[in-house]
Amino acid sequence: MTGGAYDDHMTPCRGFSLVELLTALVLLGVGLAAFTRAASAVAWLERDTRLRRTVAAVVTARLDSLAGQPCDSALHAGEAWFRGVHERWMAMPEGRHLRLADSVDVPVRPALARVVAANIPCRP
Repeated sequence: MTGGAYDDHMTPCRGFSLVELLTALVLLGVGLAAFTRAASAVAWLERDTRLRRTVAAVVTARLDSLAGQPCDSALHAGEAWFRGVHERWMAMPEGRHLRLADSVDVPVRPALARVVAANIPCRP
């Protein structure tokens, strides 16, 4: 006989040993931990991408809203919140342009803060 488990009729028992079961459970645990970590990283990247897109949309919207404004002597300025993004902006007339200074902050992700300066053509 070569060893192993046998039932009352001397036929080999089918099943898993305790070592095989524990090995399978350890491998399953490692796989689940890796999956959880990957899912967390993907969620973080999606949130970061959404915030970056929002910052770009806020700046683009400000540039679009000021384009074609009259070149009067009035100072244009304001502050706004949009989807967790805080914007402070000021546009001063300079000849046939408005000089825009736009500061965009993301309180939950300070590294995404941007300062934009641009000359925007205006109507005489």
